[in-house]
Amino acid sequence: MTVSEYCRHEAKWRDLVIIRKGGWVTCSAYIDHEDLFRLPLDIAEAEVIRAKRSYIDIETHGSGAWDVPCTYLDIK
Repeated sequence: MTVSEYCRHEAKWRDLVIIRKGGWVTCSAYIDHEDLFRLPLDIAEAEVIRAKRSYIDIETHGSGAWDVPCTYLDIK
């Protein structure tokens, strides 16, 4: 399954998808209410080798970091 297919069929509305290659974050996508997202072509067509639900720390203005639910996709 490609990243684009995963985002279209497996991700849910309002999901934050973090894409990693070789353990490094390379891209992210937020799935909006119309299941629209934009990714670079090389990442969109990359094969997903693992998907994992987890959290990512997001820095906010004034109130520190929040743990935000997300899906990590590891790609080839």
